Amino acid sequence: MTGDQDALERGHLPPATYGVRLVGRAQVNNPSGAGLERHICDLAAYRNHAFLTAYREPTCERTGAYVIDISDPRAPFEVESAFMETTTGNYVGEGPGVIEVDNEHFRGALFVHGNEIYAQAHAPDPTGPRQRGGINIWDVTDPEHARLLTAHAGDYTDVDGSPLEQAVEVYYVFPWTNDLTGRTYVAMVTVKITTDICIMDITDPRNPTMVNSLDLRVPPFGVVQESPPGLNSVFAHAVSVQRTGDRYVMNATYWDGGYVLLDVTDPTPGNVSMIAQSFYAEFDEERAKRGQQVAPEGNAEHSALSPDGRYLVGADENYEAVRLIGTITSGPDAGLEFTAAWSPDTAPIDDENGISGTPTFVGNGCPGTVPPGRGIALMERDASLLTAGSNPGCSFQEKLDAVAAAGYQAGIVFNRQGPDALHQYPTSAKGPIPLIFVNRLTGLRLLGVTGVTEETAGSTATPATPAIPAIDLRSVFNGWGYLRLFEADIPGGSLAQIDTYAPPESQDPKYATGFGDLSASHVAIDPDRRLAYATFYSGGLRVLSYGPDGLREVGAYCEPGNDFLGVVVHKVGAKNYVLVTDRNYGLYIFDV
Repeated sequence: MTGDQDALERGHLPPATYGVRLVGRAQVNNPSGAGLERHICDLAAYRNHAFLTAYREPTCERTGAYVIDISDPRAPFEVESAFMETTTGNYVGEGPGVIEVDNEHFRGALFVHGNEIYAQAHAPDPTGPRQRGGINIWDVTDPEHARLLTAHAGDYTDVDGSPLEQAVEVYYVFPWTNDLTGRTYVAMVTVKITTDICIMDITDPRNPTMVNSLDLRVPPFGVVQESPPGLNSVFAHAVSVQRTGDRYVMNATYWDGGYVLLDVTDPTPGNVSMIAQSFYAEFDEERAKRGQQVAPEGNAEHSALSPDGRYLVGADENYEAVRLIGTITSGPDAGLEFTAAWSPDTAPIDDENGISGTPTFVGNGCPGTVPPGRGIALMERDASLLTAGSNPGCSFQEKLDAVAAAGYQAGIVFNRQGPDALHQYPTSAKGPIPLIFVNRLTGLRLLGVTGVTEETAGSTATPATPAIPAIDLRSVFNGWGYLRLFEADIPGGSLAQIDTYAPPESQDPKYATGFGDLSASHVAIDPDRRLAYATFYSGGLRVLSYGPDGLREVGAYCEPGNDFLGVVVHKVGAKNYVLVTDRNYGLYIFDV
């Protein structure tokens, strides 16, 4: 049996190790006792320690950040007594950051992380206000005895400007110091769609202050791409800042809005300016190489700017290798097609038989409200936490569990009213039946509402007596997410795409399901060589050279069971190592 045949039978990619050497690894111990399935997320590092964030899986109990001693990269180990725990009801995801600070207010190292709010903890908080969301700032000058300096600092205003008791959720941060002014800042990506990049001054880390809030969708930025169709989910996902010449450049990923460079030398209101943005082509490039013409997914998730600012490597994260194409088959909109996002940890949709029938509208689909039924359950996503008040509804997982228990064979959730109504993406729910997510425009059409447009969908209410048409859903393979290489001309203000790269298996329909996620996730750039390090979840770690001739794979580490997400390049002693998080294990350390 060949290696490829064995991989297909056992449900993993063919093992590959070349051009990179595993030096050591450390498993963490979940203090809640709930195990490690998809528990580890991202990482940051300071001197001889790495900090691994604890995600909401499997139970969202006792989350925060693990501390790993990496002084001997061959034998790293968790310092269990040093675990930095965040407040109950929160969890820590991507984009933690470490920065050394030396000013009149603080001297030492700071670890900064965002707080996302656990969906099943959305009921009124018995612990009182200012206990959720925002950022936490820790003194990690002595990493094994960290001290919490600030908790839940952030944006306490609703989309209409009214005050909130809890800070807006933050899911990515990046701290930096402007050497020209001596001020230290942190950029935060929040869930508030109207201003989803916020900047705080943390020069005094015990008393952070808000400096600016940005919405890149509107002037003077205008990060919206009208064509090709379907690029509607425009929101910030990740940020980083680096000095390039006498300018401080923010590198932001804006999902369907692509990759964006901003001048944040002066981050105060009115002084942040656009340098450049990328644009998606008419057809997906990796699929076009294989003779398939499909619109691009978008999904700019993470990126890294080269030390000299001349190149940008971006990761489009498409974690559903099949695209769902639906057709309304009855009623006034009969023949109208729509796209939908399948949640990859739920049952797949057969590309031959698909799903068809007339859905049953079951309200918000929360436990205790779903009537028994069969076929397709249609549900509305609950209101945003910023506006839900005392009626926040339930999570995607709870919706899926409720409709499955009631006897339905599939569930469709459509987006809520509000500024993010056109967003559409897979959920993280898991279950025995397919769960599908569609934007509000599609959802209203599935309820029989006529005359609705992209401009009016966000403000159009759900009808009290819907006239639901029949639908048909089929799956089409469109590959996993991949890398893009751009030439960045910061003085000239341009980002020009040079190349794309995808592991071959990620574009092979045989690996669409059953082999883990194979999408590009995170990217780190070597400080001394033109090498990029990219994680691909179950596709492992890939090492690529980059330059004017494009991207070329020069190394890989992929073994059964890997589930790699975060990646940083970090110096221990006199040598740089590549540190990677495995979602089900902990930390891997590589030498390249």
